[in-house]
Amino acid sequence: MTDMEATSDRYFESACRNLAFVFITVDDQLNVQFWNEAASRQFDRTAEQMRGRPILEILPDDQRATVQESLSRAITTGETADIEIKLPGVDHTVALVMIVSPIVDEQGRTIGASLGMRDITERKRLSQEVARTRRMAALGRVAGNVAHHFNNIFGGISMKIDSVLGSNSPLEMRRVLRGLAESIGQATRITNQLAAFAESENTTYAMVELNPLLTKFIEELRRRAKPLRIEIVTNIDDVASQPFETTRLMPVLESISQNAIDAMPSGGTLTIDMKRQGDDAAIAIRDTGVGMSKETLERLFEPFFTTKSGEDVGSGKKIGLGLAAVHGLISEMGGKIEIQSKEGMGTTVHLLLPLKGTPVSGSDMSGAK
Repeated sequence: MTDMEATSDRYFESACRNLAFVFITVDDQLNVQFWNEAASRQFDRTAEQMRGRPILEILPDDQRATVQESLSRAITTGETADIEIKLPGVDHTVALVMIVSPIVDEQGRTIGASLGMRDITERKRLSQEVARTRRMAALGRVAGNVAHHFNNIFGGISMKIDSVLGSNSPLEMRRVLRGLAESIGQATRITNQLAAFAESENTTYAMVELNPLLTKFIEELRRRAKPLRIEIVTNIDDVASQPFETTRLMPVLESISQNAIDAMPSGGTLTIDMKRQGDDAAIAIRDTGVGMSKETLERLFEPFFTTKSGEDVGSGKKIGLGLAAVHGLISEMGGKIEIQSKEGMGTTVHLLLPLKGTPVSGSDMSGAK
């Protein structure tokens, strides 16, 4: 090695040691080879203590499997990973985003992996504060939308009562009373949905594997869609035998599919795709319906926002929290939702659901294009 090469190596090592974020390298056995100053501060262990030690020993038990798989995949396949881990802190949980990359030598052999980590605890806290502020700002619009729905329902009830009072026909009275019961049921559903939306208590959910759940759902969807002249097309990969919370996921699928069906009153095609995307299941639900304007897209996740008419509300059609509830359920599962639509060109809803119980990292959905 020449003096210039030695100087260059020392310069590079010094640069890595003094990086502002955690930087660690491991060999192909996942033992630490390099440990910078930021890593020492984050994990309260020196480079001398960690050199040659298994990297997994610094992680909580519930984080090790995810990190081990990402590192092993980087070493065996050259795949990079962007994951989020959580570490116990003194008075709060520390959130770190971890970038895992392979290390390749001059002969092209993968000899280990690098881990770059940055503390995103404060960023996540600020993001939650912004979301809370937006939620509070939306409450006024929610109140207006709720009042609008109830005014329509009560208007329909009033008309039905007038009809009963002015009729002597038992058959007509029975028909109107059935309509009254439907309207009251609709009002009850809205209040129940609003209460559910506001709840934050933990609930125990039934677990079921994703592929069988989706297969069963599609079978039922085909039966509903056939009389409406809607063709169901599927492209479903076997992503994993991963348990999912059926009482969260089923309402999501039901709501999105019902919206798609409503958007195709004259028939059309509803396509459901599912594939594995890294550590996530990527589900896309596409319709050939009327599509939505940019203004509508911007309001889709507001509670009680709807594009349905007042007549639809009064007639007992499904109106409620809609995509606001869907967004909440997806977030509870650690997933992401993105909706793409243009007027006259249909709508596509992209869902990204974690297969390993870890939150989806980052703010973008690289597979939803």
